[in-house]
Amino acid sequence: MKKIKLLFIIATIAFTTNINAQTYSYDFIGGYDGWIGDFADYPPVESIIYELEYTRTTLPAPLNTSKYALKIAGTNRSDDLFMFIKRKITGLIPNTTYQLQVQVDFASNAPTNAIGVGGPPGEGVTMKAGATITEPNKIIIGSDYRMNIDKGNQSVPGVDMGRIGHIGVSDTTTEFTLINRNNTANLFTITTDANGEVWVCIGTDSGFEGRTTLYYNQITLTFTNTLGLDDFILTKGMIVYPNPASDIITVKINPLLLGQNYKIIDQVGRFVLADKLQSEITSININELPFGIYFFTIGENKMQTFKVMKN
Repeated sequence: MKKIKLLFIIATIAFTTNINAQTYSYDFIGGYDGWIGDFADYPPVESIIYELEYTRTTLPAPLNTSKYALKIAGTNRSDDLFMFIKRKITGLIPNTTYQLQVQVDFASNAPTNAIGVGGPPGEGVTMKAGATITEPNKIIIGSDYRMNIDKGNQSVPGVDMGRIGHIGVSDTTTEFTLINRNNTANLFTITTDANGEVWVCIGTDSGFEGRTTLYYNQITLTFTNTLGLDDFILTKGMIVYPNPASDIITVKINPLLLGQNYKIIDQVGRFVLADKLQSEITSININELPFGIYFFTIGENKMQTFKVMKN
């Protein structure tokens, strides 16, 4: 038998750690970070006059031009224009209900209390955020692109996206300024699919018939499981998260399994790590494990598959 390789077991998580919460943060330093941009609520035959733009670039002056952001821009030539970014989130607990907190830092140059055609340039552009099991996409309905999810219309929220504010900065705005919008006061509820995945969508629904340009500088998503985790552990015996992981996995077990040995096995059946579970919550360093699928097992019947990803 190949010699079992023991890795360093990190101390138990402090009691102040919220094991029910998983946070994902994106600053776009290394790229798009998996975010995809697109547009809806416009006729395909006239798309060129909407001057649609989505790219990763640096923040505009007078902001810090060494920092990166996702630039999205478009000119509303009719009653509506929806500009959105989306990303698939993985590694959550399957078939589990979460409350999603969205924090969005972005640069805008839209003034408040200003006059605009169809609506003001600040308050007339509503920012929305939400999550769905279905990938948010534009589809042809009649003569226009519309969304396949319920985002609502302009300032009205929908089933799949809630209103988190507008893009107006201040009455005296003359240049791009960083501002924050969030849904802290009204968290969004979403249930993951069988793979522990959801799609997050952030977008602006415009009633302002003019050009809107935004730079998404920082996005932070926090998924908090307030229901179901203890039931999941009682049923399955354990939970391994995040999944996929890169450096650390955390294991929470049913107290009845305390003192039992665990094993991590690779796809060809080799033991790559083994030790005894001394606590209900244990963090394990998997930094030396190569990319691939692994099996975390306790005894003969308790097993969970997890994936190791490398940055």
